Amino acid sequence: MIKNFFIALAFALMLINPSISIAAESPVDVQEVFVGSETMDGDALKYPKGKAEIRLQRVELAEGGIVPLHSHPIPLLGNVEQGTIVVKRQGMEDLTYKAGDSFIVGPKTPKHTMGNAQTDNAVVWFAAIGAKDVPILIPAEG
Repeated sequence: MIKNFFIALAFALMLINPSISIAAESPVDVQEVFVGSETMDGDALKYPKGKAEIRLQRVELAEGGIVPLHSHPIPLLGNVEQGTIVVKRQGMEDLTYKAGDSFIVGPKTPKHTMGNAQTDNAVVWFAAIGAKDVPILIPAEG
């Protein structure tokens, strides 16, 4: 009974502060890496209607690699694992992200490109919570 109480207490403390370890000698260490409720442009996040779908993508950009001009109909959380990328938004300043940086893009983010800013490969992970049959990326026309 007492053991169950302490387990429940430890779990409750983890919910309050997810950055704490389960126990001092535990090999499990949970750290919150990023929390956001707005895109890189300051727009509030909105999710599409429909059957929910979660996706995780790994994008690797070789030297000189650029994802052509595009937009996103759903919010995406990006995290740069390796290298440095530059996001070039139409009519706005370029944004540079390096390994360890996270960012959010969404439906109101202006059309943009994403390119590798260095000679080594860049790796970016994207997580999306959208809806079934709603694409993550829409190529720009023209």
